[in-house]
Amino acid sequence: MENALKAAAGEALAWFRRLSPGMAVEVYLYKGRTRSIEMRDGRPDTLQECSEEGLGLRVVADGRMGFSYAGSLGPEAWPILHRLALEQLAHVPPDPHRSLPRPEPAAAQADLDATLNDPEFFREPLTEWTSRLERAQNLALRTDPRIRKVLSAGYGESLGEAAIASTEGVWTFETGTSCSAGLTVMAEQEGEVQVGSGYSAARRAEGLDLDRVARDGAERAARLLGSRRLRSGRRAAVFDPWVAGELLEVLAVSMSAEVVQRGKSLLRGQQGRRIASEKVTFMDDPRRPGGLASGFYDDEGVPTRRKTMVEAGVLRELFYDATTARRDARASNGCAGRPSYRALPSCTSSNFYLAPGAMTRDGIIADTRDGLLVLEVMGMHTADPISGDISVGVSGVSIRDGQLGHGVCGAMLSGDLLGLLERVDAVADDLTFYGSFAAPTFRVADVMIGGA
Repeated sequence: MENALKAAAGEALAWFRRLSPGMAVEVYLYKGRTRSIEMRDGRPDTLQECSEEGLGLRVVADGRMGFSYAGSLGPEAWPILHRLALEQLAHVPPDPHRSLPRPEPAAAQADLDATLNDPEFFREPLTEWTSRLERAQNLALRTDPRIRKVLSAGYGESLGEAAIASTEGVWTFETGTSCSAGLTVMAEQEGEVQVGSGYSAARRAEGLDLDRVARDGAERAARLLGSRRLRSGRRAAVFDPWVAGELLEVLAVSMSAEVVQRGKSLLRGQQGRRIASEKVTFMDDPRRPGGLASGFYDDEGVPTRRKTMVEAGVLRELFYDATTARRDARASNGCAGRPSYRALPSCTSSNFYLAPGAMTRDGIIADTRDGLLVLEVMGMHTADPISGDISVGVSGVSIRDGQLGHGVCGAMLSGDLLGLLERVDAVADDLTFYGSFAAPTFRVADVMIGGA
């Protein structure tokens, strides 16, 4: 498989090189398959399977870049791609820092390579997952007598491979698999209805925890029954790992070197300065075994490495690709990512997480006098990336004198991102990944929370 896609990348590069002498050229080739099954009301409802392949072309000349793509790897698309990319050059302002990266050797890591692929994917009929999802649904129904119904349950798996070749000498290949399972349940009590979800994702099917998916969905729904409004005021917010990833996603966008260089980030001019509590350390680890965003190379073919982004509250790193690194007179740290072959690479995170602390989740709750255990967040995408201002809807469970109390719905949490990070005063040891963002349970002191 590797030889076939790498060979295709080499052939395509050679063809484009002949037609563009003196230009820097890069081809990015991708092939992938996905399939999924969804059950509704306890019965199989939808089965889907599809495949995709495509080629993205970048050409660079005199600081100008042209880009084009096609949903085909075959040579019939190459002349059109070449023409479209070259036509753009005259309309792009020059940037002396814009060029393609040069090759660097990637460090070997056998324990990583073995965790990125599941050779069993796409071998058994997808319907084999029906009985596994049924068991998860039955477990959810048994978790709490107030769980009335499993609204949906599903499983999906994917396999992808990518090859990059350039006139600068980059020639890389990677392949990987991933799978996910999710479940949504309905809880009811005295006419009140609440909905909760559980989710798990992994590189290999053996890494999925369907029991946790079932319990999480049931417990989140049941916890919110009997919810009441919360008196407005300043109190502690204890963030569950399920919702903490949404905060991290906003922060990761602000850490893009491209966003910072354009003056569109609240972190502009903050490198080397304290931006958070000493209890806050953020890591980005594309070499994490089994990580959904793990890999030996980024999407420009630059070797990846583990990075400490924030160390004990101090901003140490940004996410750089080749171009943004040159603007700051430094080397890329392997953070170029592409959502698909249809897009240009840009600065992005990989497996980004808040490093775990020494306390337990129960210990943080027991140590909280007046607070809210936040289980759901609505509207985090509206956070302002420049000011960091946040005003989001939240729901969860009240905490009073170290004890969990009644459910809370319809509350609002207001503040700013850096202000929240500065007031983190407790971090638990229960680091949990839901996708490529992760955090343990953590507490933010003195936050404005109240009725919507």
